[in-house]
Amino acid sequence: MDMEKLVQFIKKENEETRRHFDGVAEGLRSDIRLLAEGHAALVEKVDHLDAKVDRLEAKVDRLEIRMDHLETRMDHLETRMDGFEAKLDDFIVETRTNFEEVRASIKFSYAELDRRITFLEAGFKELSARVASIESRQVH
Repeated sequence: MDMEKLVQFIKKENEETRRHFDGVAEGLRSDIRLLAEGHAALVEKVDHLDAKVDRLEAKVDRLEIRMDHLETRMDHLETRMDGFEAKLDDFIVETRTNFEEVRASIKFSYAELDRRITFLEAGFKELSARVASIESRQVH
């Protein structure tokens, strides 16, 4: 009987061990299910974030294209501005030259007018003296 008791004891321990491991296995299955659900949720979130990143990258690409276009336009405007500045500088030089020429012409004209007026005044004095001389002769 000792043997029979031993066999019964081993069977009993075997059943308890099996129940214990069945419980542990069920707990592990439950934990694995939770991990799988959590993993699925994370995969979904990562996919959602990937989609967002793809949209952001597309926006950045469009912004880079627009920025390149704006830089090209800015370069063109800077080139035009340089041309305008050169034309303005030329215009200022030409205007300054013309102003100096007009000033010189006015000075010359003023000097010429002064000379002519002085000549006319001298001629007028001479004529006035002659008229006075003629009038004084006629009176006598």
